[in-house]
Amino acid sequence: MSKMQGLQQALKNTSGKASVQRAEPLTDCNNPAVSSAKARPPSREGKEFTGAWLKADFATSLRLVQIRKRKNEKGGKIYLDDILAEALNDLFRKYDVPTVHHE
Repeated sequence: MSKMQGLQQALKNTSGKASVQRAEPLTDCNNPAVSSAKARPPSREGKEFTGAWLKADFATSLRLVQIRKRKNEKGGKIYLDDILAEALNDLFRKYDVPTVHHE
């Protein structure tokens, strides 16, 4: 036994605490999507997360826009990604860069 292992064993013996064993992560053997760390829901396929750390006031204003707009042209709920996509396309138009179609 090395000197370090001896010191660690002595600390364990004198600490009075039971050793903690780490649990194995749960996986569903029948569902490969659950066991895969990079599995994405179908709604996120072909998409990439783009974010920024902004002041809380930005989030408040986004939620106010969402509340005021309430429903889209088809009568469905307005999601924040729809509002952000619209805002980014307005920015792209301002700086004369290609806009992106958002469904």
